[in-house]
Amino acid sequence: MYFFTKKKRSPFKKIILPLRSSLRKVGELIHKWTSRVRRQTMLSRMRKADIILASPRTPRLSPVAFLYRIFLKSRYIHSMLYIGGGKIIHTTSKEGVVVSPAPQKIYKKNRYILLRVKNLDEKKREQIVAEALKWKGTQLDLTGMLGNIPRRMLNLPQRAQALKEKDRVWCSQLLYKSFLKGGVELIPQQKSPHITSEDLAHSPVLKRI
Repeated sequence: MYFFTKKKRSPFKKIILPLRSSLRKVGELIHKWTSRVRRQTMLSRMRKADIILASPRTPRLSPVAFLYRIFLKSRYIHSMLYIGGGKIIHTTSKEGVVVSPAPQKIYKKNRYILLRVKNLDEKKREQIVAEALKWKGTQLDLTGMLGNIPRRMLNLPQRAQALKEKDRVWCSQLLYKSFLKGGVELIPQQKSPHITSEDLAHSPVLKRI
């Protein structure tokens, strides 16, 4: 008959393993704290009616956003309007136009770009935000977004795009319409019916924050 005795853990492992676990937890806490500080610092620099453009990693894109990146070579896929208080108004596929907290990792320069209209006074900022909030609850114009792809690729005339749902918007169109009500034309009017987030990234009236 064989008797197996339990191997005693060495004093070295008794010390190192708990220490390693503690250091990992401390590292996680530091990372969370620094991320929070960086986010708050970025938000403190922002003003109402500033624009946030997102460039998510390709594997994380929705099917429509993936098509925009592949066929239209769009780096920036999503547009958001900062409305103050750490919140944005934008569009989602399920709920349409909604108000949400600003992105958690807004400080990441490779994923987000922050833009501001040059020489825009506070009264105009308030007006633009108010106009955007009127769209809250409006459904996403998914048909119009899909129709943008062949039109932009084939350079079709405006009348050729029949695919569009009335009283619906997509993210960059929401921003364009809101700014236009405030007297600011973000891109030339002839391009506005088919505006994309990439168009906003190259707008001459916007500057990086």
